[in-house]
Amino acid sequence: MLAELEEAYRRVRDDGRASFLLLWGEAGVGKTRLLDEFAARTATRGTRVALGTCVDGLCPPFAPLREVFSALELPPPFESAEELSASGGASEAKRYRAFVAAAAALASTPVPNVVLLDDLHWADFATLEFLAFFARKLENASVLAIATVRSENLERDHARFDALNKLLRSGGRRVNVDPLGREEMQRLVALLLPLESPQRSQQVERISALAEGKPYFAEELVSSALALDGPAPFDAVPLSIRAGILARVERLPRAERDILMQASVIGQTFAPAVLAELAKCSERAVAAALVGARDLQLVRETEGSGLFAFRHALTREVLYRELLQAQRQTIHRELAVLLERAQPPADAGQIAFHWSAAGESERATRAYELAGDHAAARNAHRDAQDAYDRAISLRAEPGADVAALYEKYSRALSIGGNLAQACLYLERSVDAYEARGDRRKAASLCARLARRYFEYARPSDASRAITRSLQLCDGRGAIAFDAYVTIAHFAALQGRLEEADAQLHRAECLPGRPPSSQRRDFHMVRAVVRATTARLRPAFEDYERAVSIAREDGDPEQLTWALSNYASRALATGYTERALGAYHESVELLPIDEFGKIGIFANQGLASACLMSGDIGSARRVHARGRQTLSEMAITQTAQVVMEIRLAYLLDEELPLGRGAIDGAVAIAFESGETQNIGFLSGALAAHLDSIGRTSEAQTLRTRAIAAISSADLSLWLIDQAGAGESRTEREKARALLALAAGDEAHLSARAHLALFDARVARRQRQSALAKSSALRAAKEFQAIGWPWEQAAALEVAGRHAQAREIYLRHGYRRQLRELDSARRRARHRAAGDRLTPREVEVAQLAAGGLGNREIGARLFISERTVETHIAAIFDRFDLTSRRQLAELVAAQSPGDA
Repeated sequence: MLAELEEAYRRVRDDGRASFLLLWGEAGVGKTRLLDEFAARTATRGTRVALGTCVDGLCPPFAPLREVFSALELPPPFESAEELSASGGASEAKRYRAFVAAAAALASTPVPNVVLLDDLHWADFATLEFLAFFARKLENASVLAIATVRSENLERDHARFDALNKLLRSGGRRVNVDPLGREEMQRLVALLLPLESPQRSQQVERISALAEGKPYFAEELVSSALALDGPAPFDAVPLSIRAGILARVERLPRAERDILMQASVIGQTFAPAVLAELAKCSERAVAAALVGARDLQLVRETEGSGLFAFRHALTREVLYRELLQAQRQTIHRELAVLLERAQPPADAGQIAFHWSAAGESERATRAYELAGDHAAARNAHRDAQDAYDRAISLRAEPGADVAALYEKYSRALSIGGNLAQACLYLERSVDAYEARGDRRKAASLCARLARRYFEYARPSDASRAITRSLQLCDGRGAIAFDAYVTIAHFAALQGRLEEADAQLHRAECLPGRPPSSQRRDFHMVRAVVRATTARLRPAFEDYERAVSIAREDGDPEQLTWALSNYASRALATGYTERALGAYHESVELLPIDEFGKIGIFANQGLASACLMSGDIGSARRVHARGRQTLSEMAITQTAQVVMEIRLAYLLDEELPLGRGAIDGAVAIAFESGETQNIGFLSGALAAHLDSIGRTSEAQTLRTRAIAAISSADLSLWLIDQAGAGESRTEREKARALLALAAGDEAHLSARAHLALFDARVARRQRQSALAKSSALRAAKEFQAIGWPWEQAAALEVAGRHAQAREIYLRHGYRRQLRELDSARRRARHRAAGDRLTPREVEVAQLAAGGLGNREIGARLFISERTVETHIAAIFDRFDLTSRRQLAELVAAQSPGDA
């Protein structure tokens, strides 16, 4: 295992190939010892080595990273007063810039940096988010990062397990540190026990069995044996880790044992000065106790920090449990007071932990809320969520002023994508503000609540909330502007376009200039209305203005929203390259594993853009990255399900989703009332149902969806199916919606789909010439906008099967390839098999010689149309795509052969 770390170090030093390794294993398996040994070796080679330690329940945001930066003599990250006082979107930008600066500082040195992080399973979420960010930036960095992870600690801590998995997906590599085998364990124990030890062979066997392959346990048991007097120590003391630790502790004088017990209350890591004040003794007495404990391998001094740490968490836990509960509470209370009075003040999370452990709920509540504020200011939203949750669970007194606490908790939940809880607590916050008479604040939050409900596919609750907002603000001021724009957005997405226009007009007529965030939202909503009413060019102007405002504000979260909405519209209307560019920028701004809800939204949009452009491999990879994080936003859930269905359909694979998941997605889409949700999902699902023989269900879904949609917005697959369907009523409505969109010359995809729709209808009516010309026009237009699947579908309708097959093969559309080959095998069986007819040979020879269709017809005394039919049949039956291939076919077959 040490050799593997040495090889990773060599790659960093000699080849510049950075690595991030996670040493993964059970407690006591030797991860920390491996880290220590590697650090000792590496420090002698001119490499800068830094250690950061994570502490169970006492790890404030970025604490281990601050240790690392301090040891490397780099500027301290993530802790300026400006960041702590910031709030809202601006702090998101500060956080992103801080991440970039911190990553650059670590990576910029010509001398390799070795960053060691012990017990990463106890790290705060902010640290884990930065490490995932940094892991993606390691490509050109001269850095080797190694962290230890205790696997059993993650069995129930699903949040941290998920965070560590994200770190692995970002570029980290898991290295399993497994327990030693029986023979290895016996060799280790034999080396630890002195040769003159009584009953040595029995001790080796017994310790090896009890240690279960874990070197730390073996060392503890050996130390216990050596600390005890008598010829047969294992007969006098229970063979357990607790006994081994306490046996060594008892060798300390009583006063020093008491000091060490109080240190266990402080936490895994502690400062001697704080311990001296807590124990009410001199720093000299503390130093003496720590020297004795160090010599007994109970504690260790952390190099260069002035702090001490228990050698293992088990050591601290055993000592802590030796205190009576009343003793522990008293010490926690005294420690909380000390930390509150400290200058500079201690971390609020640490203070809250100690007040809570002391049984002081009210004080713990205030401290946890403050800890949440500090975490939110650093954009450590998962840690903020955890702290606010603890504060709320402790705040049980009746009549408590919880309005601000609920508001902050709701925001942290929303950013993480937990919309159900976010709506619940935001509603409670509105009630609390209104109860205390703050109507303006309640009105402002009501508008936000309406948007959360709409994202959560609860439009009736959204409508109720926005009505309440207008009542609370009396329809005046910036809050009313926000409310009218919000109503317009709901109406536009549900197809009530006249109402949307009217609400936007009401907003514009209000006196005063709204803040930039509201002007940005106004432009995005007006863009939706304009795009849906055949005014695409001014709609794009609005989208671009919204993006510009977000850039000026320096808010990466809102910039991502604006870019993603712009990209979604660009993709839906055929501007594929624009969409890909905007989505790529969005994902770079807010990576999915750092910014919750909006990160998933941008990521899923990029997956859709890759799919439409024919890059199935990238679509699958991007989608898989987003699938690891859940979001309750309806449009994101719809997009994720659509991607699962579409990939399975195109790749001819079994759909991984169960019936319940699909039915749930359909219910959410129709409950939202949004055309884009209904049409997008129904078009993908109906095609899948048809492909597996459930045609009746497919048609029922299409009928329901076409009746519900009010525009062609994201419903093009659904509308295309209606063109080939049996229902005249559905065809007429579908074409009317498509024609409305295609009436805007800028709507490239609608114009292409209208040509394909007309081709399908003409083919149904046996108007082959019209079908072919319309389909070829559609194929050309789909090629221009970069949609290969649709291009190939149009070529099939035009009878250009060989060209369609080439596209299906090139892009990996396995279902269409299989279905086309099957259909053509049947057609060939009915036709002339694999040989040319005499007439076909005559036509083919002349065509291969360079003559045009009219000249061939004149030579053979047949019509130009008949020549065209013969050549098309030859190209189709033999998968030809050029006249060069036709010449080769003619050379292989002669009239006599036929």
